[in-house]
Amino acid sequence: MKVLKYGFIFIGTLFMVLVAIGIFKRNFESNSSVTIDAPVEQVFAVYNNPLLLNHWIAEFHSIENVSGSLNEVGSQWQMNYQSAEGTPITMQHTLTSYTANQQVGYDYSNEWLTGTTQVIFEGSDNKSTIVTMNQQYSGKGIVQNAILFLIQGSIEEVNQSNLEQLKKLIESTQPDKLEDDDEIVL
Repeated sequence: MKVLKYGFIFIGTLFMVLVAIGIFKRNFESNSSVTIDAPVEQVFAVYNNPLLLNHWIAEFHSIENVSGSLNEVGSQWQMNYQSAEGTPITMQHTLTSYTANQQVGYDYSNEWLTGTTQVIFEGSDNKSTIVTMNQQYSGKGIVQNAILFLIQGSIEEVNQSNLEQLKKLIESTQPDKLEDDDEIVL
């Protein structure tokens, strides 16, 4: 009986801690960066190409234009993902800023979170590019904020992994590193 009592106390305490986190921790941040051995124009072109998103964004499935056109500030896009378990995830994106070869900013949301992302491209000596992604996000309720608190490390890992995949995609397909066109795998 004592074990059951202490079990309920533990679960109740854990529940209260998660509720408190959900109430007081509302804003989260993720920062990721990678240096890619390619000129900024090339890196930006690959990053900004909707046809290549599935080659470097984890669980990406498709993109749909809702309004506006590519690279038009204010344009809206629906990003569709498929989790490893097969669950569809939809995210609404609105382009908030765009400067070719320099930066892209967008707001995003779905039924349980909202956020903003700023991606900066810094070319150095025409041979390499630093890509920095800054993301701020929050849940749309107490439960969502508690979940985001628990998975924020995973979100940071996924963002870094996505940038690493972008690096791999670009560096493995640079013309000066290829012996013939058959080696390009997209």
